[in-house]
Amino acid sequence: MPTRKKDRLATTAIDQFRTDGYLGPYKLCEPEEMATVRCDVERVLQTPSPDHDTLAHNRHLDHRCIYDLAAHPAIVSRMASIYGEDLLLWRTNFFVKEPGAKAIPWHQDYNYWPLEPPVIISAWIAIDPSTEANSCLQLIPGSHRNLLPHVSAGKEMAFQEMADPTGFDTDDARLIEMQPGEFVLFNERTLHHSAPNTSDMRRVGLAVRVIVPLVKVLKWDSPSHALMQISGRDPLGFNRVAQPPPIA
Repeated sequence: MPTRKKDRLATTAIDQFRTDGYLGPYKLCEPEEMATVRCDVERVLQTPSPDHDTLAHNRHLDHRCIYDLAAHPAIVSRMASIYGEDLLLWRTNFFVKEPGAKAIPWHQDYNYWPLEPPVIISAWIAIDPSTEANSCLQLIPGSHRNLLPHVSAGKEMAFQEMADPTGFDTDDARLIEMQPGEFVLFNERTLHHSAPNTSDMRRVGLAVRVIVPLVKVLKWDSPSHALMQISGRDPLGFNRVAQPPPIA
């Protein structure tokens, strides 16, 4: 999909991303349109993944509707404003938090990823309403300026590792409440988490992981996994690149 001029970021917004480590929320589509997409997402999540044991992982590889969501011009145009025109889609992950789901601890994504250098921009898209009540995403502005060691997380957490809690405080944490069809952007060092879902409302979001050609994927999710060019070119050719799924 081509980038769109109306979605390009102003210099002030780009500077804010550099200062805060995140931007948004922005609108990708209206909640009514996302309601139709949600039905597609629910069908996809009931089928086996071609790439991973987890049904919620990398579904852009086998379903065009998920690829089109991840590579939407509203997202790609803003990413290109910050990181340049040459962009590759690496991973997508659905985060499904049913009522009673565990907390995701405070963490920086760079800790988990087999990338060198670990330079990446993520979009988090609200499929369901994402509110404080059903454990919306939380971010700490400016936290990307410090790399934090990660330590073992407790059994009450959804991840095995978390950012060392002695290395930061949460006084400035911001709740990122979003309506379906909105998204936020952040980088690989921005501290974020979500609380346990103590409500009776499910919360589904799609995380979209995009790298620049300089970055090499050191460990592939599966032998069949390849990246997809969502903007510009890949002049370095460090990674395998494949075509998106065909239009249904």
